[in-house]
Amino acid sequence: MSSAISGKMLSGKNILIVEDEAILALDLTFAMEDMGASVIGPCHRLRRALEMLGKGQIDGAILDVDLAGEAVFPLADDLVLRHIPIVFHTGRHNSGELTRRYKGSAVCAKPTQPESVALTLAALIDNEVEIPPGFSGH
Repeated sequence: MSSAISGKMLSGKNILIVEDEAILALDLTFAMEDMGASVIGPCHRLRRALEMLGKGQIDGAILDVDLAGEAVFPLADDLVLRHIPIVFHTGRHNSGELTRRYKGSAVCAKPTQPESVALTLAALIDNEVEIPPGFSGH
């Protein structure tokens, strides 16, 4: 995919990134920004991510399931109630369980290239494709 095309895919979208691994959070941030998104965060702790919900529009979210031993599910539950698309980026949880609990979400199993995570989220936001249950972005 050319950078000109990918640079427009998330233009004007506000993307919440919740990831406790600093380098991975930075890589995801760069991938989102390369596609034209504005990044909220990255948030390394659940409490900070929950605080961000009230600070403006969120069009999509990338969530690590385990934030230094703290599950991200309270945030995911809130995002679903707000109809905000979610990509779970995790190495520890069963993708089928996540997509059953969070209908319309997608799972990219770590390690996945940040660009693949970004493209998966862009597809969910645009409703261009249905992400099959258990999808792995690698």
